[in-house]
Amino acid sequence: MKKYTSLALMLLSALFSASSLSHSLEAQSIAQIESRVSARIGVAVYDSATEQTWSYKGDERFPMMSTFKTLACANLLYDHENEGLDLESKVGVGSDELIAWSPITKAFVGKEISLRDACAATMEMSDNTGANIVLGSIDGPEGLTEFLRAIGDPNTRLDHIEPDLNHARPGDERDTTTPNTMVKTLNELVYGEVLSEESKAQLKTWMMDNKVSDGMIRSILPDGWKIADRSGAGAYGSRAITAIVWSETRAPLIISISLTETKLSIAERDTVINEIGELIFDEYHVQ
Repeated sequence: MKKYTSLALMLLSALFSASSLSHSLEAQSIAQIESRVSARIGVAVYDSATEQTWSYKGDERFPMMSTFKTLACANLLYDHENEGLDLESKVGVGSDELIAWSPITKAFVGKEISLRDACAATMEMSDNTGANIVLGSIDGPEGLTEFLRAIGDPNTRLDHIEPDLNHARPGDERDTTTPNTMVKTLNELVYGEVLSEESKAQLKTWMMDNKVSDGMIRSILPDGWKIADRSGAGAYGSRAITAIVWSETRAPLIISISLTETKLSIAERDTVINEIGELIFDEYHVQ
């Protein structure tokens, strides 16, 4: 299995310090939402302007679900740059490999798809077969976890492929991350030194072109702001979103919101996440 011995980047521990924020985004506010909807919620917001992070249950583990796809495609781009992986190389798609929610790759059954196109399908439409193709090219869940350790992420772990990674079992550390870790890692992948400028731009573009999260915080983003995001859903009422929001005059905010262990419908979960998003936007003057 490949090693990332040439990659010794560590993330700044200062990101975990809490910024001094006003009353609208407080632990009590999120705790009240948790109590009202009978859920466990985790939130982290990294403000790149101040290099400060605010979080609620930021060091608790939450299921990643499809938010892992950004990390997998970043790993693919890294391997392209450093391991000689050809993004234009093609992989056959067998009918026995096709799984639920594969809106793009279902058209490739019996044909071949390039790794670049598999990542585009994964990021833009959350295509699950595409995600498994990407994982297969980076040594699977274990390879992704190894990559994350090499870039200084001590917590995020992937243990399964689609669809099993969406199990979201309470107390199970497999296929989880923490909100604080996720915003740190996203900052490093999109704005740090792990990837080249070209690859960072590609990763961000894939996130911006996401077409399956329109009802989440994209729907409450004010005019003049941009967003790059990735969402996920799983068992035990689990829902998550990771997002970057910015404007021409405002440095990026990196956001992670996770919701789990609830009986809410997916539409209700989205409403809760958007409620938290409104608190974040108000606090950081996203208006």
